[in-house]
Amino acid sequence: MFLSSSLMGGIGAFARYIEAPGIFISFNRSFAGFIGMTLIFVATRRFHKFKGFRLTPAVLLTGVFLGLLSGLYVMSTQMTTLSNAAFLIYTGPIYSTLLATIFLKEPFTRTTAFSLAAVVVGCLMIIGVINYTAEGGLDVSLSLDPQYMVGNLVALASGVAYGLFLFFSRYRTDVDSDVRSYCNFTFAIVTLGVILIFMRPDLSEMTTRGWLTLVVAAFVTGFGAFFFLTVASRILLAGELATISYQETIMATLLGMVLFSEPLTLMQALGGALIITGGVSQILFSTRRNNGQDKEVSAVSRDDATGEDDDQDAVTKAPAVLSQHPR
Repeated sequence: MFLSSSLMGGIGAFARYIEAPGIFISFNRSFAGFIGMTLIFVATRRFHKFKGFRLTPAVLLTGVFLGLLSGLYVMSTQMTTLSNAAFLIYTGPIYSTLLATIFLKEPFTRTTAFSLAAVVVGCLMIIGVINYTAEGGLDVSLSLDPQYMVGNLVALASGVAYGLFLFFSRYRTDVDSDVRSYCNFTFAIVTLGVILIFMRPDLSEMTTRGWLTLVVAAFVTGFGAFFFLTVASRILLAGELATISYQETIMATLLGMVLFSEPLTLMQALGGALIITGGVSQILFSTRRNNGQDKEVSAVSRDDATGEDDDQDAVTKAPAVLSQHPR
């Protein structure tokens, strides 16, 4: 998972050497991932898992928002610093949590409130609304740095798309994870392809170096990152995967500072730390809650096996437990 998130964090650095819009780069990256997934499906004979699969709007929208978050993120890396782009996209889990609270009736806990506050303050620090200087002290102002303002807003939009991707992923949990991943890549490519049809990007400035970099970036950050993610998903728990993925922000920040001499102020670093803290705390809390739910369901199942007198009671308890904590 460390290798996967590190490779994903490198897409912004690659994008700086490609004379093409972020949407075009993202399309090729997703297409390379799609090719890699298809090869894995063929090699391991997984296409049989599609038997009985039923496409629903939730599955479709998950893929659509995967395409949007990918495209917007790569765009933002060309318009703002790599660290800002990486930190702001990882506000997504908090948006997902808020949507789950509203539409899935999940409890809004103190941990959720802390996570939300940390992410909001962190965002304001990164984009420059909250700033601190030795001369002027703490300053709260809407006079944003015009050099990175648009890029930061695009990065925030990618975070919203990420949150919607996570939210719609919570529906149709009955779908096999391999099938879901394949559909995600498919509809992400379609979404980005439709956008490109209307954008008609000008690729006349693409150099030989740019095309070669695009090919390498597509297979390294697309196919390579997906391959390591597939391996990691077989070993680690979902919460562990999500937590380690935040390492991508560190990789992007280091690449920006080393390769492009990008500045990282103390306030931006603190803002990034708040976003990571808020996101990771929410992930750990959700994982702990789901583990408790699984233990409760297991206990119900054991009670069901103790005798015929408890059969009906176990049947009515299990759905109740699941409905209280929708995933």
